[in-house]
Amino acid sequence: MHVVSKFGYLTLGVQDMDEGVDFYQRIARLNLTKRDGSSAFLSGGEEHHWVRLEESSQAGAIRLAYEVVDEDTLTAIAKQLAERGMSYTEGGDYRTDAVGRWLRFVDPGGMEIELYVSMMARGVAAPAMGVNLEKFVHGGMMVANYDETLSFYREVLGFKISDQISNMVTFLRCGDRYHHSLVLIRSPQNKPKFDHFCVEVESIDDVMRFRSNAVRNQVPLRTDLLRHAPSGSIGVYVEDQARGLAVEFCTGHPQVDDETHCARVLPMSLETVDIWQSPLPEPAPTPALVPMVGAPPAVAGAQ
Repeated sequence: MHVVSKFGYLTLGVQDMDEGVDFYQRIARLNLTKRDGSSAFLSGGEEHHWVRLEESSQAGAIRLAYEVVDEDTLTAIAKQLAERGMSYTEGGDYRTDAVGRWLRFVDPGGMEIELYVSMMARGVAAPAMGVNLEKFVHGGMMVANYDETLSFYREVLGFKISDQISNMVTFLRCGDRYHHSLVLIRSPQNKPKFDHFCVEVESIDDVMRFRSNAVRNQVPLRTDLLRHAPSGSIGVYVEDQARGLAVEFCTGHPQVDDETHCARVLPMSLETVDIWQSPLPEPAPTPALVPMVGAPPAVAGAQ
């Protein structure tokens, strides 16, 4: 049984709120739901927010938030955290957080995580901003204590492995069954760092509109158009340089069946990250011409 139902939202620290709001509206094509004091909430769907911005002296990811299935589940997780000696805080106020009861703690990999029960709805989906957004799909992060962190997400939070790249990257899914709602990446320095988040869009045209808009606004691409081998999704990564992370827009991110899906271990190679990087075979050699011996054969009817 899945404990976590879906990837909920990402909280980012911003040093300049006007700049942060402008970036996530102009480049990530999100719609401003609410701006109040030192916070701003932006969404691309019916959910109140996908991204929460907080004024901070340190720019970057503050925490990842996942929605759990119900109150009893949140209570059970709190008990497991306590048994493991992991401290946590509790809260939740629709007026300030736009979510109900939540737990916040630091996972074994060093990233702050929030688990919450429910989020306010917008009533209607966020107005279209020129790119058809469908779902806030996943977050990816480099973690310390990779093996311990992976075990934690499987044993305590009920994530299931969809695929792995060698012993360096694991793609984990939750209750919505998208191929991955979380990507754990072994940190070379054994230090936590948020890497990227992903938005599923309607079509390749929307991916390319996102790309063209970023280029037009002189925002660098971290990775240009590619197709991942693990999920098969096609996407583009744009740099959020002010906060040290990337924004991925993708299409074709599949859902998988828990009963029939078989996790794979893929090699760490260019074609795993991008199947279009797989080297092409060498052309076949040109056949040697066979010289003709003697006179050419007569052609019937020739004079």
